[in-house]
Amino acid sequence: MTDPTALDNQLSQLEQEQFARDLGALSRRVRKRPLVLFFGRATFSDNTKYLYLRALAEPRDYEVYWCSADDELVNQLRAAGLPCLHLGEQVDVSIDLLLHAAVAVFCVNPNESVRGMFPLVSCLDGARKIQLWHGVSVKRLTLQLVSYLGVREQALRRPWEFSSRADHVLSTASCLDPFWREVFGCRNLLRAGYPRNEVILRPADAHEMIGADIGAEAADALVQGRRRALLVVPTWQRNDPTWLSGTDFIARLLRHARRRGFDLYLKIHPTFARTDAIESARRTEGLYLLHPGADVYPWLPRFDGLLTDYSSMMFDFLLSGKPVLRLDMPPGCHQDFEPDFSLIPDGAFAHVFTRDDLEARVDRAFGADDLRDARAAMAARLFETDPLQAAAQLMRRIDRMVAEATADDFRVELLD
Repeated sequence: MTDPTALDNQLSQLEQEQFARDLGALSRRVRKRPLVLFFGRATFSDNTKYLYLRALAEPRDYEVYWCSADDELVNQLRAAGLPCLHLGEQVDVSIDLLLHAAVAVFCVNPNESVRGMFPLVSCLDGARKIQLWHGVSVKRLTLQLVSYLGVREQALRRPWEFSSRADHVLSTASCLDPFWREVFGCRNLLRAGYPRNEVILRPADAHEMIGADIGAEAADALVQGRRRALLVVPTWQRNDPTWLSGTDFIARLLRHARRRGFDLYLKIHPTFARTDAIESARRTEGLYLLHPGADVYPWLPRFDGLLTDYSSMMFDFLLSGKPVLRLDMPPGCHQDFEPDFSLIPDGAFAHVFTRDDLEARVDRAFGADDLRDARAAMAARLFETDPLQAAAQLMRRIDRMVAEATADDFRVELLD
């Protein structure tokens, strides 16, 4: 006997699929308005945050909105007087704005930004879509994972397909161009730096500090600067955390930090965050656990070093000139598609440690640190343009995109 509930679910799914196709067709036909929409994470952070704020920093010939389905974030931005759209509050209003947007800007997979409401992604089919992404990567991403993970699972296939709809993709250096072309299947690459990296090299303004709450105790300790500060950032790994995400690693590193007189600041990836771990860390001397969703970029200049397994943040941190430490992960020791350091130029820019020599490598990084020149050389190869001009360069291109998308695009044929 057929389960009527299952049938209802199938019909609902089919209706949603058709709804998305219809919205995509409409989006490709409706006249675009002078309107630019920015999408990001569940918290106010990453590249689109900084580009959005730059878009609002001076008069534009178009409207600008931050788009989110997260109540807390929308309320936070509204309280600051920043224009934003809650995607779930008035669905008809959201659909209308997305259908008519001239440009849409992302820094993560669009599926994440719209909380899985996939018909909303189709509303942007006719917009100029820019993918900034969130850092130089030693992970194989999106379309590169097809051969490793297959395409039969919708939970994988749909986000990959959404990501491949980008019309323009940011690439910070010529050595990375082939990688980004493969990742997103996009042939139009934009050369500029990452907007989030500007605050590594200049002070953040008040609006840029929204979403950057790392806790009063951690903030005070960093501002006072009485003890050296080491930022620890385990990256997200698909179903297989590395040593850095375990409590034994943190306990061992904390013991060494206490012996040497420096503090640890641990930013656990949201995937691995647990409330009990947060509460425990708050009571631990010399260890500050930062909120997983907090934007740490305005704070990066205050850290004396960064330690990771293979987070993309290590490449941005090169711009600070300070030491980077990373876990030694030879090919085949973790997953067959990551990390893959052949995706970036050769260069011994980081102090590489193992389980056997962690403490000695930390001492070397905070002591002799013989990799300063190598870090500067790698930074120059990965970021070919002026990091402080990233947002300005991207906004000039977006200005032109809006003008192009909203200009008269019809032709008239005179008949005899």
